[in-house]
Amino acid sequence: MEPVFICILIGTGLLAGFMSGLLGVGGGFLYAPVMYFVLRHSGVPDDMAILVAFGTSLAAAFPTVLTGAVGHTKKGNVVWRDAFIMGLCGTVTGFIGGTVATYLPVQILTILFSVMLILGAIRLVTCLPSGTGERMPAPLAGGIGGTAGFMSGLLGVGGGTILVPLMVLLGKFSMKKAAATSSAAIVFITLGGILSYLVNGFSAGINLSEYGFYLIGYIDVMMWAILVITAIPMVLFAVRISCRVPEVWLRRIFFILMLVIAIRMLLP
Repeated sequence: MEPVFICILIGTGLLAGFMSGLLGVGGGFLYAPVMYFVLRHSGVPDDMAILVAFGTSLAAAFPTVLTGAVGHTKKGNVVWRDAFIMGLCGTVTGFIGGTVATYLPVQILTILFSVMLILGAIRLVTCLPSGTGERMPAPLAGGIGGTAGFMSGLLGVGGGTILVPLMVLLGKFSMKKAAATSSAAIVFITLGGILSYLVNGFSAGINLSEYGFYLIGYIDVMMWAILVITAIPMVLFAVRISCRVPEVWLRRIFFILMLVIAIRMLLP
């Protein structure tokens, strides 16, 4: 891998980790498009590049959201009963979503991912009605988790873009509890997608060593390591300073960033 791409990945890990700790997002919306860019510009065919980007994105998001979930748990903001139900359902549908992704054309996947980015960007700057709910009915939690899990596996993102607004709008959660419980649920949800990209990658027998990438299934070891090593310290740092950072400006900056990435993903 060229040094410039390593630097890009380091910067991505730092930024994604920081935003994950502050806003309760998994980082996949940054991981996936950046890795897709790196893989494509390293000569990897588009159809392989998109699957490796999604699979590695989920694998990198797992330790990131796990770190955030631990931090939120210590602050008492996670509703673990709902997180477990959403996570269990999302694990199953995440595996299904990851499998479906291997059969879809790259053009469809990039369009869907861009739409997800735009929805996520809108969610960041939209004020949702904050409630006082403490627990959701089990079928509602399962439905929300299952929906988020399928999209997570399909597009290589954690699923917080779906989980948080649905928990606030349907479950009547406060934004704080929704973000915290979402991070805990995503820990489970990503596992289904990761397993799917491992199984289907092994089945496909993809080998990208000629391009400088070394895979376990559809997960690249080096990119995963770079993102995780840089993101986790930033998550811990962001959780510590979260009460002193003007979140509204961060949300606006990220809104613009996500729109730019979405538009770039749609360009040939």
